[in-house]
Amino acid sequence: MKFTHRIDPEKFLIYQLNDCPESYLQSAHREEYFEMIWFRYKENINPQAPEEGQYVYLIPPYRATPVSIKDKEGYLIAFKRDYLDEDDKEYALDVFNLFNIQGQYSLIPLDVATVGRFVHLYALIKEEYGQPMGTYLVLKSLLKVFLLNLIRINQKAFLNQDVNQKRVYQFILLMDAHYETERKASFYAGKLGISVKRLNQILLEKMHKTLTQLLHNRVILEAKRRLISSDHTIKEIAYQLNFEDPGYFSRFFKKQTGLSPEKFKASAALK
Repeated sequence: MKFTHRIDPEKFLIYQLNDCPESYLQSAHREEYFEMIWFRYKENINPQAPEEGQYVYLIPPYRATPVSIKDKEGYLIAFKRDYLDEDDKEYALDVFNLFNIQGQYSLIPLDVATVGRFVHLYALIKEEYGQPMGTYLVLKSLLKVFLLNLIRINQKAFLNQDVNQKRVYQFILLMDAHYETERKASFYAGKLGISVKRLNQILLEKMHKTLTQLLHNRVILEAKRRLISSDHTIKEIAYQLNFEDPGYFSRFFKKQTGLSPEKFKASAALK
């Protein structure tokens, strides 16, 4: 019988913080992941934190600034949106809110009971992830239990669903579906039934970025991925991303990253 639902190691990752490889931390693909950093502070690093206090950083995709792990010990779980149960719309919205409720990332303190549950859950996740017959469906279910525990901790934040947070969630879905061909704010505002000005106000409030900045980030993220992982020429990638002029694509890429596509591709090949 053919084995199905295999775990894709490019869509779900787990690491101990003290053994987290630079190849992931410095990867151009890191921005594609939701990240959970479950940690406590190393001894004497943060004297103001409770000695046994444990926390979770929740970092959404396309964030501006990564969280430092140098003063922390614990675990990192990174996953792509494939691992969210988006058929359950209420749950998916709660997860999106959870990751974005404090801006670029959320920091949640954990109570003793939750830490105990997470110890067992992490052991199950690690066992499933490491075994040859481990499955995507089991990992997805365990991750959902993990996230539902965090949602329960922040229950008060979800008693009244924020209509603007829903709009941000809808915008992210639209952007992921159309960023290659639709670069005008009017397209997204029209789909959401609000003005361009109002959409930008909401994105600045919730994501601390304008629509144009978020679109540019998404295009650059995909350009980096294709420059690193495909055999297409820079000219071909420019056309794939809807740049009619490859020269303009190169100038755009350099303005956003500080490197030309050629230099970025060469530097990535050395890592």
